[in-house]
Amino acid sequence: MRLKLLLTILVGLIAIHSLPALTLPFALADEVYTFVVKKQEEKQKSRWSLSEWLDTRDRMRMMDLWLALHTPTPYEFYVFGDYAFGNSNLGTTYKSLRLGGAAYATIFGLEFQKEATPNRMSGMLHFRIFGYNSQNTNITLQAGITSRTEDVSFRNALAGGSMTIYITKVFGLDGFIRHYFPSIGFPGGKQVSGTRYEGGAFIDFRFLRLFGTYFSEPEIRTDPLSMAETPSSTSGWLFGTKFYF
Repeated sequence: MRLKLLLTILVGLIAIHSLPALTLPFALADEVYTFVVKKQEEKQKSRWSLSEWLDTRDRMRMMDLWLALHTPTPYEFYVFGDYAFGNSNLGTTYKSLRLGGAAYATIFGLEFQKEATPNRMSGMLHFRIFGYNSQNTNITLQAGITSRTEDVSFRNALAGGSMTIYITKVFGLDGFIRHYFPSIGFPGGKQVSGTRYEGGAFIDFRFLRLFGTYFSEPEIRTDPLSMAETPSSTSGWLFGTKFYF
């Protein structure tokens, strides 16, 4: 009886002692399987396929289309009209209608204006040195030529600058200073020169702008023979609209 019990205990000890050796092949197999699976997963992540390339191409096309729809165009156009009324220092009443339009390509623009009183047409080149577009806070330089007809016709070179400041998203202030250099083409050699100042406020309704502006335009007429100068000045208010495209 004692011998049987001793044999049983001995067999149990041998079995317990041999257990790690029995489980070692299973643990090694599990590590090998994990290594192989992970390696295959890494290969699959970096695998190139035609179907994935086509999907990526389609997504890039959709992104390009979205960017094209939401990226501002480099071209900008606007037309405007305003009505002015005021007085001159000679005691006469001043009324005038002005129409015009402009086209921009990035920071460069061309503008044309036609005024009823005085009978004046102006063409200008714009160069925006600050700001993304006309419907944004910006500083723009101007240069061009104007043709004016009274009893006779004469021309002036002009130069100036304008500024627009948005106080809120839809309300702002703007204005410009434009100098008219001594005229050429006036019979008898007479010269007309002057400066125009404008400043006011505006409200934007998407593509439509309503504005009101105070203006002042002093000028000097010079007789080349006597060198006598005759100053005059016109000032008042103008109200108008501007449409952006």
